Amino acid sequence: MTESAMILAGGRAVARTAAAGAGAGKPVGVCGEAAADPLLACVLAGFGIRSLSAAGAAVAAIGAALSAVTLDDCRRAAAAVLATSDPESARAAARAALEPAGH
Repeated sequence: MTESAMILAGGRAVARTAAAGAGAGKPVGVCGEAAADPLLACVLAGFGIRSLSAAGAAVAAIGAALSAVTLDDCRRAAAAVLATSDPESARAAARAALEPAGH
C-alpha cells in the first residue's frame, strides 16, 4: 500500500490529529508521497492540515490543484473520503466531491 493509500485509508486519524493540533494552537503538516499527491493535498487541506512538504517536482501540480479549489471544496472532499471504507473508494469520492465545483 502506498503512503497516499494509507493516508486515505487512515483519514479519520489524520483528521483527528489535525483537529487536536488546531485545538492546541499547533499547525499540523504532512510530508512525503502523500503531500505530493495533488488530489490528496486537497483532502489533507480539508482535514485541517496546514502545511505540505513534497519534492520540488511536485510543487507546481500541488499548487495548481489547491489554487483551483476553495477550502470548503476541500472540506467536502475530506468528508466524502471519511464516508468510504477503502483507499480506492476514498480516491473516487474525493474526485467526485471536487468535480461539481468545476475542478
